[in-house]
Amino acid sequence: MKNTFKFTLPDFPNDEFEFENNIFSGKSTLKQNGIFVEQSKEKGKPFLIKRANQEIVKAFPKMNIPDISAQILNIDGKKYRMADKLKWYEYIVGGMPLLIVLGGGAIGGMIGGAATVINYTFFRESQKNKYFKVIGVNILCAIIYLIAAGFLYKLAQ
Repeated sequence: MKNTFKFTLPDFPNDEFEFENNIFSGKSTLKQNGIFVEQSKEKGKPFLIKRANQEIVKAFPKMNIPDISAQILNIDGKKYRMADKLKWYEYIVGGMPLLIVLGGGAIGGMIGGAATVINYTFFRESQKNKYFKVIGVNILCAIIYLIAAGFLYKLAQ
């Protein structure tokens, strides 16, 4: 599953950017005006963005807590959002699967965490049925947890 964000940066007013990352593998790409931006191999793996005067600027992709599905770019110590912030109720509804950790420990945390990331990704889509998808993911998360808990209970006996 991939997240794709289109955005602009104040330091690059004439450029349009597109950031794409796989939420499970962590691989990411950045395009500047439709052209792939080179990613350095150094620590933090910054993208090497070119300014209009051909000067290269390092842009470090960083996690955005609590919204783990959308990263930020750190350029010269300034943080830039690549996606709009979710509404308060989207954080609550999307994060409901994390409640499984209370009864399910590590297994519940893994299932709930994955479901939460998927939910936040769905909320960023511009589709009309995104709320139905999120509710479906929440229900599926509970079912998967119950099946896993039942299976582990049988193994323990």
